[in-house]
Amino acid sequence: MGLGLMAVVVNEALQAFLGATAGVLALVSFSAAVLWGLAATDRLLLYPVHRLAAQAIHRAMSVGGVVFLVLHVWMKLIQGRIGAVSAFVPFTDPDRPVVLGLGALAGYLLLVVAVAGAARGLLARTGGARRWRIVHICAYPAWGGALVHGLNAGRLPAPWVSVLYSVAVLGVIVALGLRLAVQDRGSLRRTAAPVRPEQARRPPVGAGSGPRRQDG
Repeated sequence: MGLGLMAVVVNEALQAFLGATAGVLALVSFSAAVLWGLAATDRLLLYPVHRLAAQAIHRAMSVGGVVFLVLHVWMKLIQGRIGAVSAFVPFTDPDRPVVLGLGALAGYLLLVVAVAGAARGLLARTGGARRWRIVHICAYPAWGGALVHGLNAGRLPAPWVSVLYSVAVLGVIVALGLRLAVQDRGSLRRTAAPVRPEQARRPPVGAGSGPRRQDG
């Protein structure tokens, strides 16, 4: 009897903990995935081995975000915090349609992005690399929608939650700004690259090496 009561207490405590933190961990994981995804695209500051490491961390954080997202929705359902229709059909909750709808829509977009990322090799082989990029860009508005949902879906966030959200937003803004700055510098450097002396002295293709001989 005592072990059964202890199991119930532990189970309720675990559910309460996961219900309160799974959503936060999902957003933090997706934020880290965005940060490492931005780092993996750099070609001026990072070497190829560093980009490969950034891509591996990016994928790991994406998988972690999906796991915590599923756990977050599951906890809310078994705790009765949200109905099944509101959880899976965006903007149908009678009390908080916008906030919960943004969360559901962001969840669907992030799942689609994760599936597209897992199938990137297949899409590249079948000529769908451009479609993959378009789908992958959806991660940014989905991340923004998840952030709005996390800040407004329930009670006021605890101070540590607000700190994590603030660090996530600041990190993404800084990483995106650095990426744009590095890309602009790289494009300007390629545009203003001086012509080498040997290239300036090189004769055009097809030109002779000496003066033409005149017959007469």
